[in-house]
Amino acid sequence: MSIPGLIKLAKEHWQLLAALLLLALLFGMSQRIDSLNSDIGQYKRDNEALSTALAGRDETINELKGAADADRHATEEQLKIEQQKRAKADAENRTLRKALEDNDCSHQLLPVDALDILRGKNAIPARAP
Repeated sequence: MSIPGLIKLAKEHWQLLAALLLLALLFGMSQRIDSLNSDIGQYKRDNEALSTALAGRDETINELKGAADADRHATEEQLKIEQQKRAKADAENRTLRKALEDNDCSHQLLPVDALDILRGKNAIPARAP
């Protein structure tokens, strides 16, 4: 067929050509819509998986916060106990120092075993007097 013959055919059947063009356009749009719907379905599945993972992370974060709070509480309790023991030891040391200052024993020599203990040497069995 020649070009003038095609032009004549198009002029005579333009309604049919327009309908075919419209059908082709509708088919293309339908295919694109199906493709987009498929993508949306995949995005929904991915979103659900991420939501599940996020919920698991939230639980883990809350557990870690609870553990950190428990550690902080235990540390505070330990510090309180140490402060009480330190205060008790300081009071005992003051009492002992005062007792030794007021007593004449501060001018007497300590036994050798006591001196070894105070100097950090290994304790040896008590010597006979």
